[in-house]
Amino acid sequence: MLSIRRSSISLIRCLAPNTKSSNLYGSSHFRMPLSFFTSKAELPSPETSFIVKYLIDSVGLSSEKAIKASKFIAHIKSPSQPDSVLHFFKQNGFTDADIKRIILQHSRLLCANVDSTLKPKIEALSKLGFTKTQFVKLVTASPTALNYLNYNNVRPRIEFLRAFLGSNDKIVKAFSHDVTLLARSFEKIIKPNIIFLTECQVSDAIIGFLLTKVRLIIGRPVNVLKAAVKRIDELGIPRGSWMFYQALRSICSNTSEQVDAKIKLLSGLGFSEPEISSAIRKQPYVLSLSEKNLRETVTFLVKEAGCDHSYLSSHPNIFTFSLSKRLVPRNLVLKLLKAKGILKKDPGFFNVSSISESQFVEKFIFRYGEKMPELHDVYLSASAGEVPS
Repeated sequence: MLSIRRSSISLIRCLAPNTKSSNLYGSSHFRMPLSFFTSKAELPSPETSFIVKYLIDSVGLSSEKAIKASKFIAHIKSPSQPDSVLHFFKQNGFTDADIKRIILQHSRLLCANVDSTLKPKIEALSKLGFTKTQFVKLVTASPTALNYLNYNNVRPRIEFLRAFLGSNDKIVKAFSHDVTLLARSFEKIIKPNIIFLTECQVSDAIIGFLLTKVRLIIGRPVNVLKAAVKRIDELGIPRGSWMFYQALRSICSNTSEQVDAKIKLLSGLGFSEPEISSAIRKQPYVLSLSEKNLRETVTFLVKEAGCDHSYLSSHPNIFTFSLSKRLVPRNLVLKLLKAKGILKKDPGFFNVSSISESQFVEKFIFRYGEKMPELHDVYLSASAGEVPS
């Protein structure tokens, strides 16, 4: 029986969503100045074939990706220039996979002059105590960072950020995660934003989280960050708290109009102003959810799960759970148990929703398996999106 339970739990876990996030910028976010390259890139012509073949044979790109990457470097007619770039990368510890990733994102790097452009980049970091391995990690994660790796640009940033991040590895992680930390003006944007946050009682640790975990906050114009903090103040979230950090992430991921629209939506769904304020103060991530997600989740929780608005505003974490993978299947199980008179006491839907998958299966599926053997199959089907009408 134990082995059956374990296999069942494993099967159910397989039904959980698998989310991935990407920390890389697309090449459209920052334009590389022409001075970065030895010659101006031209638009490809239909006759161009040398560079496509080179990208396939020497870099390892597929035909489709080689054609896409070649449009920026169609003027290259000889292997000497790109060969020197590939040699530089390999000499400094980049693997073939690293190089493929870099060139796929920024093929124009094959036009860069090794002696006057690329070598000074690695030398700038070396002077500041960074290793070749750290250089490789940074450039592989964010090839656009190469454009800003000159000594005068990176030195003040690194010296300032060490107070919040400590190690060079964390600084590399921050630059890799958010290239605006290198691209934006240090004196006019990066430094003033961090100083402003410290004035808002945000701890060094939370600033470190913002630098390494969240994109496009520290690199925003100062007035934009100040407007976000003003809005957080209006929501009643205390400065310096962990909820302030969460709210900053949520507010900065939306425009002011989007925040207003979500608050208006919650009001239209039956929440009072105090309930909305309470929910956002307790879980600012509510503002990061799409209007569609909010509407569908609230409608289900009220109409199907029987939760009133006061209960939901007191337990706003429930909005962050997957509707199809968690809330709907677990509510179905509770309904069946209640209909059979098996559950003598209402466990509270938030409590049921917040426990782990294995705990839920053990407590509500296996526990009542003898009385309702169909529960297991019903739950598996519901978790897979097959909900009986």
